[in-house]
This record gives sequence, structure tokens and C-alpha cells, in this order.
Amino acid sequence: MSVELEETKVQLATFQKECDDYLIIIVQQKRDAEEQEKTVAAHSVKIAEEEAKCKVLADAAQKDLDEALPALEEAMKSLEALRKQDVGEIKAYTKPPELVETVLIAVMILRLSEPTWAEAKRQLGDPNFIKSLVNFDKDNISDKTLKRIGQFCSKPDFKPDVVGRVSFAAKSLCMWVRAMEVYGRIFKVVEPKKKRLNDANTKLAEKQASLAEARAKLQAVKEKLESLQNQYEEKLVQKEELRKKAELTEQRLDRAAKLVQGLGGERVRWEASVKNLEEMMGYLVGDCLVGAAFMSYAGPFLSDYRDELVQETWLKQIRELNIPCNPSYSFVTFLSKPTVVRDWNIQGLPSDPFSTENGVIVTKSSRWPLMVDPQGQAIKWIKNMEKSKSLKVIDLQQPDFLRTLENAVQFGSPVLLQNVGEELDPSLGPILNKSLIKKGNRLIIRLGDKEVDYNADFKFYITTKLSNPHYAPEISTKTTIVNFAVKEQGLEDQLLGIVVRKERPELEESKDKLVVNIASSKKKLADLEDEILRLLSTAQGSLLDDEVLVNTLQSSKKTSEDVSEQLVVAQQTEAKIDAAREVCVQTLR
Repeated sequence: MSVELEETKVQLATFQKECDDYLIIIVQQKRDAEEQEKTVAAHSVKIAEEEAKCKVLADAAQKDLDEALPALEEAMKSLEALRKQDVGEIKAYTKPPELVETVLIAVMILRLSEPTWAEAKRQLGDPNFIKSLVNFDKDNISDKTLKRIGQFCSKPDFKPDVVGRVSFAAKSLCMWVRAMEVYGRIFKVVEPKKKRLNDANTKLAEKQASLAEARAKLQAVKEKLESLQNQYEEKLVQKEELRKKAELTEQRLDRAAKLVQGLGGERVRWEASVKNLEEMMGYLVGDCLVGAAFMSYAGPFLSDYRDELVQETWLKQIRELNIPCNPSYSFVTFLSKPTVVRDWNIQGLPSDPFSTENGVIVTKSSRWPLMVDPQGQAIKWIKNMEKSKSLKVIDLQQPDFLRTLENAVQFGSPVLLQNVGEELDPSLGPILNKSLIKKGNRLIIRLGDKEVDYNADFKFYITTKLSNPHYAPEISTKTTIVNFAVKEQGLEDQLLGIVVRKERPELEESKDKLVVNIASSKKKLADLEDEILRLLSTAQGSLLDDEVLVNTLQSSKKTSEDVSEQLVVAQQTEAKIDAAREVCVQTLR
């Protein structure tokens, strides 16, 4: 990854230089394109102005021509409407009427022929005469001819309506003469305009061609600029991909270092944990055997006899039978947690080992506990421990104790039956025996003549103030008898704990805080280990891409270090407490 990162950085530098070079070219090309675009825009404005001028000239010329065209069109239609017999009618005249002769002379003048009746009569005999008039070159009538024709047209009787009274054919010819005169006169005005228009159109065409060429060049520049821009963007994309790749490689290198460091640190602890677990699992058969024996039989006895049962009888026999068992076996350590014991002590259970063993038996036993409690320590502890769960306190002397018990069984409330004697009420039999009946998904218990739903949260505690009761064997099989009576050794341990707490309160407070912190850290450590295993089992692809796993390993490593430090401090605090106990013992003696 380090080699790949170096290669990526070299490629990244190359792409950066190429991007800079492209950017310089693009800026220059863009500047040229903008200047050329400004030039094209200016030319476009000028050409647009000239196009507007040309249009004005064309409109003016067309306007002038439009004045003559109606008369011309009407004359042409009249000529086309003439028939051979109409022309023959005029030709038949030996001496034509004056108006007819005038019209024909005017026609001869326009045709640049001899203005005589004889010449007119001769041309009338030409079959293409009318066709020649229709195709007459009206654009090239001379000024002299127009002047002579104008003299005829100015006469009051040289009008189509007047002439038409004499001859229909002469009327059409009169209309044609007058139309030629009007058109020729207007054309003399229009022709210079058309010439100027043609010149303007020629120049405009040249400029439009130049503009088209400039636009083509501008388009080529824009296309080149667009191509460069696309190439530049491609380079930027490639550069960004390389940058991300370099960042990802750096992150992977960093994660790899953390992963190796985290797994390396965890390996030591995990190997120690595995070794310890394997060792504990090897002791599990003997530990469970002693724990079950203690739970079943040691409850009624005092601490001295309990120690003798465990150390001198059970453990000795287990070792003789080669059953694996923890050499430093402790019933309290095996079946309880320091945080739970601390909570019991806060709730009123004395902190001596004997009372702690009783607390384990009461909470872990499968049978309901019957506590021998002449000093009331068990009652105090139970009331404080179950206070938040609405503990019901009953006495066999109460008339409605069974109803209270039924409600507690149904709703899952804890019940404390206090002040019992050496015999228990037979109505408690179903509860003590846990005589449960399963109906579908329901658990039913019969109390007297009633069937009551059994709630799994129900708890039942029994206490007696008798200091040395004698219970029948059947009671021992239905309950777990636990002796809370304080004797000399137990009282000494309790008083010693009270004295130490009074003399050195900071040690006890430090111990309590350490117990809580260690338990919290161990729980966090266990959660982190579970999370690490989950992430490792579900990981896909490279582990280096899993930042959560790396961070979890780092957190686990730090938490493990914190737990180790806290355990060292806890051992030191325990040693100080033991030393303080010894000092107090020596002082009291």
C-alpha cells in the first residue's frame, strides 16, 4: 500500500500539471473566443442595419411600381381579350376616326415606328401584333418617347372610356399606351433606386459572406474550446479519483497500523482470557458440585461449620476422587458478582462473608428461602431490596393473608411472610412446592379452592425470629433454610467492618467506587468484545475498509487498559482495608 500510495502521488502530480496547462490554454482560447464573438456581434449589428436600409429601398421602389402595376395589368388583360375581328375592325378603316388614328399613332411612337396610319395599318396585319404589345420592353422606354407619349396622354379625349365609344379595340390600345406612359415615367424614378438597391444587396451579400466565415471560425473556436473543456473536466475527474484513492490508501495505512496495534494488544488479553476460561472450565465440574452442595445443605449452619464442610469434607473428598476443582474455591465468588454484593450491602445486608453467603443462597436457591433471623437483619435487607417492587408484608395471624398472597402471585409482587413458628400453614403448600399447572400459554396454581394465574416475577420470603427452631424434615424439603443468626464470629466480623468503615471511610468509599467502575468497565469490555466478534464475522471485503471495527478495537484496547489499572488499584485498596482491619483488631484486643 505504501508503494501504491507513492505511485498514486506521482500520478496525481502529473495530472495536476496537465490540468494547469489545460487551464492556461482554455483561458487563452476563451479570451480569443470572447473577442471574436464581440467582433461577430458588432458585424451582425451593422449588417442588420444595412439589411434594414435595403429593405427600406426595396419597399420604396416597390411602392412606386405598385402605382403603375394595376393599370399595366388591366391594360394587359384588355390586350389579351382582343380578338382578331376586333383588330380587323380597325384595319378595315380606310379613313379611321380621329381618336382611333391618334391611338394608333401613339402606339407606333412607342414601338419606334413611323407614326402614320399606313404604318399602323401594316403592323395590324401582323398576326403577332398583340403578342408583341404584351411582351413590349417597357423597362427601356426613352425619355424622348415618354415626352411625346405624354403629349397624347394629356389630351382630354385620350382616355379609354372616350375612345371606347368609337372602337373597343382602340380602347384597349389606349389603355396600353397610357399604362406604358405611367410605367415608363415611374420606372425612370424607380430604376436609380433599384440600382442603389442592387449595389447595396451586393455589398450586403459580401458582408454576409464575411460574417458567415467569421461565425464559422467562431464556431470552430467554440468547438475547440468545448473539446478542451471536456478534456480538462476528464482530467479533473481522473485527478479527483486519484486524490480519493490516495486518501483511501492513507486511511487504510492508518487503519492497518491501528488494526495491528489493536489486535496485538487484544491478543495478549484474549490469550490470557482464553487461558483463564479454559482453566475455569476445567474446574467447572468440581466447582458446580461444591456450589450445589453448599446451596442445598450449608444454609442452616454457622460460618465455622460451613468452612469445615467445604474445606475439610467436600473439597478434600473431591481431590481424593481426582475431580477437578478450583484450588482457591469461594462460594461467594463462584455464584455472585461484586456489584450485586455491594448493592446488598447498601440495602442493609452486613458485609461479612457469612451474611454474603446467606444473600447468595436466598437469591440463587430454587426453593423459597426460610430465614432464621432473630436479630432482624434479613427482614431489613429484604424490605430494602424489594421496596421498589411493592413488597407485601404478611403474617399468619392476619385474617386476609391468603388473599394478599393470591394477589401477589397473580400480579408478580414479592411477599415477605414474617414471624412464622416451627410449623407452616398447610395452605402455603402449593406455593412452597411450586405446584404449577400449564394450560396453553398460562401457568396456573391452585390456592385453596381457587385457581390463580401464576406470574413468573412472584417472589416469596419467609422469616422467623426463633433463634434455634426445630423444623420437620418435610419443611426442609419444601424450603431453603438460611441461618441469619449472628454468633460470636459473625458479630465480630460485622463489628470489625463497622469500625473500619468509621475509622477509614475513604477506603470503603474508594472500594465501592472501584467495584462499580470495574463492573462497568468489564461490561463495556464484554460488549466491545462481542461487537468485535460480530464485525469480524460479518465483515465483507478488506478489514481495512471497516473503520467501525478499527475504532472498536481501539476502544476495547483502552477499556482493557483501564480495567487492568482499576484491578491493580482495587487490589491495593483491599490490601489497605485488610491492614486497617488488622490494626483495628490489635487495637480492640
